[in-house]
Amino acid sequence: MASQQLSTQFLKAIQNRRTVYHLSNKQILSDAQLVQLVQQAVREAPSSFNVQSTRVVVLFGKQHQNYWLKIVPDALRAVSGEAAVEASMDKLKGFAAGSGTVLFFEDMNLIKGQQEAFPTYAANFPVWAKHASGMAQAYTWVLLEAEGYGASLQHYGSVTGETLKRFYQLPESYDIQGEMVFGFPETPAGEKEYIPDEERVIMFK
Repeated sequence: MASQQLSTQFLKAIQNRRTVYHLSNKQILSDAQLVQLVQQAVREAPSSFNVQSTRVVVLFGKQHQNYWLKIVPDALRAVSGEAAVEASMDKLKGFAAGSGTVLFFEDMNLIKGQQEAFPTYAANFPVWAKHASGMAQAYTWVLLEAEGYGASLQHYGSVTGETLKRFYQLPESYDIQGEMVFGFPETPAGEKEYIPDEERVIMFK
């Protein structure tokens, strides 16, 4: 059973997890240490029937910059035109200024296997896969924050997913869920407003 001290430390860590956009690439951990951190987060994230369907690609350096300054703009241009790229470039350059990007995928072959093995719950498994990815994302984000990084979660995968699979020779079954940009936080997150807890958590005895 966790001690009160451990639960207090965990609560502090999740309170500190915030969206930070103003990032730089000042080093906090080595690339190898950061990848190990992400591996630990993904390993411990729960999944339905312990299928462990979450897959992650970590981009550093030129690969990270190429994603935000080449792959994303090209994808936006193809679907929405040059005006969409121009409207987004300042934001994309801000992402590129960070240290790296964590790409989160779900392996849909594993999800299909669950659907075949447990047809009663077939419609639920894709939803549960998103839950699993969300928990892996949350664990990763909290650990990055605890190490001193700032991060934000982005969702350009609907236009870049197929390109990523071709560019990095990823399995066709990989379905991108989100991109987590991380780096040294040059500016702290702003104040966060909370609605009353009683509106979100209801108790019955």
